[in-house]
Amino acid sequence: MHKTARKIVVALSLLCLLVLTACQSGEKGESEKVTSEKKVKVVNIMETSGIPNASPTLADNSVSFRVINQIFEGLYRLDKNGKPALALAASEPEEKDGGKTLIFKIREDAKWSNGDPVTAQDFEYAWKKVVDPKTAAAYGPQMEEIVKNATPILKGEMSPDELGIKALDEKTLQIELENPVPIFKELLTTGTFFPQNQAFVEKQGDRYGTKSVTLISNGPYKLENWNGTNMTWDYVKNPTYWDGKNVTTEKIHVTVVKDTNAALNLYNTNKLDRVELDGEFVKQYKDDKNFHKDATGRSVYMKMNQGKNGVKTDLANLNLRRGLAMAIDKTGMVNTLLANGSIALNGNVPGNIMFDPETKEDFRKQNGDLLKYDQQEATNAWKQGLKEVGKSELTLTLTSGDTSLQRKQTEFIQNQLEKNLPGLTIKLKNITNQASFQADVTQDFELLLGGWGGDYQDPLTYLNLFLTNSPGNHTGFSNAKYDELVLGAKGKLSVDSEKRWQALLEAEQILLKDNAVLIPLYQGGRAYLQKSNLKNYTTYPIGSENYKWIEKN
Repeated sequence: MHKTARKIVVALSLLCLLVLTACQSGEKGESEKVTSEKKVKVVNIMETSGIPNASPTLADNSVSFRVINQIFEGLYRLDKNGKPALALAASEPEEKDGGKTLIFKIREDAKWSNGDPVTAQDFEYAWKKVVDPKTAAAYGPQMEEIVKNATPILKGEMSPDELGIKALDEKTLQIELENPVPIFKELLTTGTFFPQNQAFVEKQGDRYGTKSVTLISNGPYKLENWNGTNMTWDYVKNPTYWDGKNVTTEKIHVTVVKDTNAALNLYNTNKLDRVELDGEFVKQYKDDKNFHKDATGRSVYMKMNQGKNGVKTDLANLNLRRGLAMAIDKTGMVNTLLANGSIALNGNVPGNIMFDPETKEDFRKQNGDLLKYDQQEATNAWKQGLKEVGKSELTLTLTSGDTSLQRKQTEFIQNQLEKNLPGLTIKLKNITNQASFQADVTQDFELLLGGWGGDYQDPLTYLNLFLTNSPGNHTGFSNAKYDELVLGAKGKLSVDSEKRWQALLEAEQILLKDNAVLIPLYQGGRAYLQKSNLKNYTTYPIGSENYKWIEKN
């Protein structure tokens, strides 16, 4: 062969070899990429509302607190069994002064997602911000009568700097209480008591917690791809979380779905791993191998606006409120409309969760039915109320969220009230859940469908909302005796568990039996389909869901 020709052949051979190697290399790279992607299993879940706010200080609704529970953490976190377990606290506190002073050590390996250490100062800053009247924190009163000086600070009578919390050094936190409180450890698992990184929060200003880029995390996940208004977002594993070895899921994708049928379509096409059911869907899927049903501690009720800023409404009349509160067939609502394990509730505090510390009797059984369905009594009270306000008819607007279930509920309530109360017209105002939360906060409603899931397993978490001027009240209700009993249960009565319990029983009777502040409807149940390969989706009867251990096989 000619020398030149031989060179050409060798060159072509080398070129082919290079091309073949490159092709093989490219194919291998794609294969590795696919394999890598397969390892990152995404859990797909749903919400029924966008996120109103993700600031632990300003949060005032269940959706916000659910988000906060995944991306933040306090001294304790609920374990899989719903018991407070050490989290950012390195060990149980040293107790002084008969349990009124607690000294915690913060974990050395606790970090924020930007790499900053979590310090005792982060707790001191956050708690003082919560009780500062300038902040107007929705759940600042959680600390009232519990943390030293919280009550006068919230009233503007003392500086926030005098709150009973102090960073003794970078990792040592001292907390002073008004009295030893039996529920304090449970309180520390809730968002109001979480730390905040002062430098980051103050740099963000009013933007803090309004979108994912204005947040840093110290919990199992970071919040990503949330611009403040969008209806999808992601929880992404936080690489700086101290217990990252027990967080096995890299990403949880959340989609807002308001219609149960639409949610089922997503579930059946493998775009959702879990979906909650109601009504006819429960009956349709109750025999499915992935169907589950359990009870919750959510108390669902309607609020009645008695007036604000000194201006009363017709609903300031007790007989009108009593008529409304007894005119709805709750059993029909839960058995037919919901069918998800919910049960009719004739009080504010739900049943089978909280028990007398001495007799072990259920709170709900002890206090009995305070406002139950009674068509005749409802009609009589209503007619008397109309006479007292000088009217023969009344039109009221019922505000609620706009999910398919909420629309069905309000239509059912409308039918019941108009049928049983002569002269009453109910107009329905279905708005987004975010707008409904806001209407509650601003008391911009006449009737409002809402409820409360509670933060900890004690009747106080339900009754604390209706203290005079409490951020959770928004009804116009104010009663000195009620305040005395509830504040006593938070403070001085904490040393006598049975007296404290009796005070809470009496407070609920004042709220409903004597004053008909709410229209109790039902204790929520939960019926759902969950893919068999989704594990450790942790829920509690009371408290926000916990995604820390969630995994998808």
